[in-house]
Amino acid sequence: MAKQLRLDVAQLTDVGRKREHNEDNMAYVIPKDPQVMATKGSLFIVADGMGGHAAGEVASEIAVDTVSTAYYQDDSDDVPVALIRAIKRANAAIHQRAAENMLRSGMGTTCVAAVLRGNMAYIANVGDSRAYLIRGKTVKQISQDHSWVAEQVRAGLLTEDQARTHAQRNVITRSLGTQPDVEIDIFTEPLQEGDSLVLCTDGLSGLITEDELQEIVNRFVPQESVYHLVERANEHGGPDNITAIVIRVNEVGVEPPPRQKRPVAVGGPEEDTAILETAASSGGQGGARYGNGHSGTFSFSARSIPALAEPALAAPALSHPKGRRRGRIFALTVALITVVLLVLAVGSLYYLVLRQGPDPDQVLAQVTTLLDRAAGELSSDPARALQDLASAQQSLRSLQGVALSDAQRSQLTSLQRALASRTQAALVAYNKHFGITSLPCSNTGVSPINTGSIATHARSLAILQQKGKALLYALGEDNQLYPLMQVNQQYSLQSHLDLDGRKVLSMASANDGSQLYLLLAHAVQSQGATTTSYELAVLQAGQTKAKTVPIDEALLSNGQIPSLMAVWDSDIYVVFSSKQAPNSAQIVDFDRTKLAAKQAPLPISANVVSIAAFPNNQLFLLLGDGSVQSLQYSSGKAQEPVPVPVQVQRPIPSALPISDQGFTAATPVPTVAVPAQQGPVPLLTSSKASLASGLVNHIPHLYVADSATHRLLALTPLGGGAAGGTSGSNSILLQLTGQYASPSLFASLRSVQPDPASAGQLYTLAQNTASLLTVVTVNTSSSGSCA
Repeated sequence: MAKQLRLDVAQLTDVGRKREHNEDNMAYVIPKDPQVMATKGSLFIVADGMGGHAAGEVASEIAVDTVSTAYYQDDSDDVPVALIRAIKRANAAIHQRAAENMLRSGMGTTCVAAVLRGNMAYIANVGDSRAYLIRGKTVKQISQDHSWVAEQVRAGLLTEDQARTHAQRNVITRSLGTQPDVEIDIFTEPLQEGDSLVLCTDGLSGLITEDELQEIVNRFVPQESVYHLVERANEHGGPDNITAIVIRVNEVGVEPPPRQKRPVAVGGPEEDTAILETAASSGGQGGARYGNGHSGTFSFSARSIPALAEPALAAPALSHPKGRRRGRIFALTVALITVVLLVLAVGSLYYLVLRQGPDPDQVLAQVTTLLDRAAGELSSDPARALQDLASAQQSLRSLQGVALSDAQRSQLTSLQRALASRTQAALVAYNKHFGITSLPCSNTGVSPINTGSIATHARSLAILQQKGKALLYALGEDNQLYPLMQVNQQYSLQSHLDLDGRKVLSMASANDGSQLYLLLAHAVQSQGATTTSYELAVLQAGQTKAKTVPIDEALLSNGQIPSLMAVWDSDIYVVFSSKQAPNSAQIVDFDRTKLAAKQAPLPISANVVSIAAFPNNQLFLLLGDGSVQSLQYSSGKAQEPVPVPVQVQRPIPSALPISDQGFTAATPVPTVAVPAQQGPVPLLTSSKASLASGLVNHIPHLYVADSATHRLLALTPLGGGAAGGTSGSNSILLQLTGQYASPSLFASLRSVQPDPASAGQLYTLAQNTASLLTVVTVNTSSSGSCA
């Protein structure tokens, strides 16, 4: 009797010690039907989801369910083919679900799956979840991480030890669901008795060493080793969800032979013999053992094969007249000619109608021309080069499903490689040509914010300076002020400041970093009624108690309340507005020392959503329509100042949706439209943006953090002049000095704050594609190797 594959399996998942929800998923299927086990093997899968609003949990669940079902429904006994099809189906399902619900936009998941059949293991991988093979005292990582730090290690730019603690270690470059298509890695490994396989998420692999993994797996049976692995990861901090499947190979089987074709009798002795393909499995339902310990069934799609026919019994020979024999021969001849003509007609129809498609030689020649043209455009017109490369990619994809000769197939493979390398070069050239910095760079810091037991999230940042050290504060979504403490490249929210029941509406740091100013709301209940007063407060660095001064109720006219603020030198500018009349506001200038209004309010007719201040009483206002205006603040004059549009010297080029490091052959080539206009144009952003200002080398800078375009802009006055460099009397002219973009790090860009003591150092509060809030530091005064 042939040996059969026998396994001992256990799995475990844990939320960890820092996360509130578990977005990991796992499953395994060991078919009970011996024929299914022999042809399809056992399936094991681990997925690590990402995305806000529980989207990560949804994505990983879709991946596990879809792959587990689709793999066994696929009637191919070619494991890599069936496994890739199943994972691609999961990718499409996640992408479709994300498109149907904007709250789940960008959701995705890693996926590592293993099929064990006979004496072979087949591993498929997307993302940074891992598969390990443990043989004796040797540990081998089978899968290859699709992450930024892993690519740096493979390129020789980082060591393994540096990658383990690098700030960008959680940035993955490939996942299921975030794109319409996905590239999947496949690995094969021969199995031996006593081997162990471990599938796990980075919540485990990032916390324990390979020596620890080998020691635990070899020491305990799978049911105990999964527990000890999770326990060890939690002992090391457990910052992420932890999931592991441990598989022990007790006995290896044999690989099934490829499907054979054999003759099957379909009629009597006078009829031809048909060739039918032998079925891989029965057409019924096969029982399966699930990873959750329950028993269930999968429905397998198998072709219906007729039973082998017994040869027809020979009847006694009968004598027939000669004429009847001739008539029968004539009838058979006519029938044969009819069949031949019918086959020719169908064949002609197939080639003339159904096979109408692109000429491979013509397409390959056209792609060669496009690639050569793109190479010549890299330095002079990289945007046009990207358009040519996108056309070349579309042409190559038109050859899918078209029969190619060996020479054509070889040329196609060569052109696909050339397309990938030249697209990466074009992405680099585009960013260099237009001065775009694609993050993360080697001088970029990414530190997650751990909220711990505090049930809120940060919505904006502020910075104070104390003895040359930056002290960060976060305004929470609960309108409380939280100091941020950094330990081991991770920030944590500390207990909020005691403001005696007051709520923080807005905050702004002084441009020298010495003080933090707050707008407070104080609600008081008396005899069943609630009255709210408003205060201006100042907090010194290192203090836990703020000094407060009431805001004159005379300023609270027409239901307007203080909502926004900006600080420069001795002035605090406060915007008063109301939800009932959003297009009507007033700005009041307060003295920083006395916290009292200097002048009468300045009324403006605009919906102000963000404000920043420059020297000499110049303000920048971001309006609800995405436009930016400037206002030279003065009050009490015969003619009140009117906001004027802010323009930039030339159109700001669009940031690319992907970096050169993140591009693969399966990624659509991005294209951008470069504006033809070269003169000054209005500075336009989105209503989701925010403004900030700072001084770099004695030059005032305006910063625009735009969440909609996932980028950060740095601008300075043009033509000198601290007031912004006027271009005529009807506009303010600025020049772009830097653009910093990252669709992954800046999936949601909440605020930006320059460090007053460090020239060019910016702190941004951002939410990445995994819905994790992070503090991203960007040094605009130095260059680094960028992704």
